[in-house]
Amino acid sequence: MIKFYLIFLLTTASLLGLSKEERIIRASLSPYTVKNITYYPHKLSVGEEKDILASWYGEYFHGRLTALGEVYDMNGYTAAHKTYPLGTILKVTNPKNGISLKVRINDRGPFWGNRELDLSKGSATFLGTKEKGVAPVHIEVVFVPKIARSSTPVLEKEAKITPLHELSSSNIIIASYAYIEPNETNVPVLIGRFSTLKKARAYEKAIKKYFALSYVLKFNGFYRIKSYLPANEKKTRVLLKRLKRYGLIKSFGVYWSYK
Repeated sequence: MIKFYLIFLLTTASLLGLSKEERIIRASLSPYTVKNITYYPHKLSVGEEKDILASWYGEYFHGRLTALGEVYDMNGYTAAHKTYPLGTILKVTNPKNGISLKVRINDRGPFWGNRELDLSKGSATFLGTKEKGVAPVHIEVVFVPKIARSSTPVLEKEAKITPLHELSSSNIIIASYAYIEPNETNVPVLIGRFSTLKKARAYEKAIKKYFALSYVLKFNGFYRIKSYLPANEKKTRVLLKRLKRYGLIKSFGVYWSYK
């Protein structure tokens, strides 16, 4: 009891010594889930750089609170990232015109498509990427908050799979026939055929952790699951093989052609 009390006092003292922003940054290193996908924030080192795709967001979020607890100013020089520690500063360069800008990560996202960074409207305008919407940029880490460097993120763990006996012997087959456009990021797919809404929802619950988005659709007298596959055949085959290995589908087929 005394040992527990001492640990509690030490933990409380360490938290009291942190500012509100530092507490938020440290808390932001914990995993979080959006659209049935769990993201694992990770540590960064100054000097890390890479080429990515960046989008931007503006009016709809203007005036709302960001993940860092700040009011979002669409005209400011900030950005959202799914896994970088909040408070990180990136040097973003548009390779098309050579313009660079330092932006501060104060929000989470984007959570759709293959974009890694969501620039504020002001940042995208300054860099010259706004009109294109989604554009390639080069990023370099120039600053990481001290609290993010000293705290340990929660590491990703292998998901614990509980076989669903009702579904493990199912005859569900996923077959995707699609014509893939050059900029396609997701391919819609319909899964299964269920006699009741209860069965459809049970199956949707079982597979939703593997898809960015899934929901139940009602047809004439039966139900189906609508979801989306990554528009990358290699990634899609890995995903579907996993579902087959876990007994959630019997087989699959990917029949895609490309423009």
